[in-house]
Amino acid sequence: MGLEEERSGRLRLRFWGVRGSYPTPGAGTVRVGGNSVCMEVRAGRLCLAFDAGTGLIGLGRQLVQERTRGTVHIFLSHYHHDHIEGLRFFQPVYDRRWHTVVYGPSLPRARVDRVLSRSMAPPFFPVSLEELPGRVELRPLKSGSTIRLASPSPVQVLTRLSTAHPKLGVAIYRIEGNGGAVVYATDIESARGGFADVVELARGADVLVHDAQYTEDEYRDALRSRVGWGHSTVAMACEVARAAAVKLLVLYHHDPSHSDRLMRVLEQDARKRFRSTIVAREGLELTVE
Repeated sequence: MGLEEERSGRLRLRFWGVRGSYPTPGAGTVRVGGNSVCMEVRAGRLCLAFDAGTGLIGLGRQLVQERTRGTVHIFLSHYHHDHIEGLRFFQPVYDRRWHTVVYGPSLPRARVDRVLSRSMAPPFFPVSLEELPGRVELRPLKSGSTIRLASPSPVQVLTRLSTAHPKLGVAIYRIEGNGGAVVYATDIESARGGFADVVELARGADVLVHDAQYTEDEYRDALRSRVGWGHSTVAMACEVARAAAVKLLVLYHHDPSHSDRLMRVLEQDARKRFRSTIVAREGLELTVE
C-alpha cells in the first residue's frame, strides 16, 4: 500500500475467502477460490476483517509481512464454524507485538467471549485464548452498536442483529468512511424483496456484499430443499440490491459444490437481474471512490 493510499482514508476491500460451509480447495475452484469467508477493509492504516474463516489465515500472513506490530479489528457475523475456523491460525494472535480485537454479536445462547473461549481450548485446540502470546480482546456487540475508529479520517461500523439467519440470528454490518459505505450481509435468507432490516441498512451503499449461496433449483429442490437453511439465492441477493438502490452487488458465501464454471454462469444470470453485479473471488480488490 502506497503512502498516498494511506493518507486518503478511502475504503478498500480485499476478499481472502469467499466460500460458505467449509473450504473447498481443488482444480475446480482455482479461479474463485476455496477458502471460507473473510473480507478485509482498509482505510489508511486501519485494518478490519469481516468473519474469520480460513481466508483470515492469509490476511494474517500479509499483515506480519507488512509491519512488525499493529492492531486489527475482526467483526464476526455469527459463530458457525466456517466463520471462526481461521482465528486459530491467525499469525498476529501468536505475536506479542500485535493487538487483535474481536467483535461478535450477542445472540441467543452465544456471546463472543464464551464461544471463542470454548472453541480455542482442549479438547478442540491445544492452545487456549489465555495462552496466546498476542493481545486478544473480545467485545460483545448489541444491535444498534456503532464502533468508531480513526484511520486518518473517521471510520464507523454500524451493527444490526437480524433474524434472517434461522435459530441463532446474525449480525450485518455497514462500514462508513471518507464518504463511502460498504454493507456486509452474509448468512441471511432473504424474504421476497429482502428483509426490511437488511434493505434499510444497505440503503444507498456503494457496495453490498450479500450471501448468494444457492441457485433457485437448489433452494427449492423437491428432495433436498434448502428453504429455512439461512442462505439466499442469487435472485434474492439481486432483489435486495434493487430495493436498497446500491451501486454494486458482490455475490458472496458461495456453495462449496459450485465450480468456477458454474460461478461464471451465475454471475451472468445475476447481471440480467441487477446489472452492476460481480462474484466475490479470492484476491478481488475494490476501492470505494
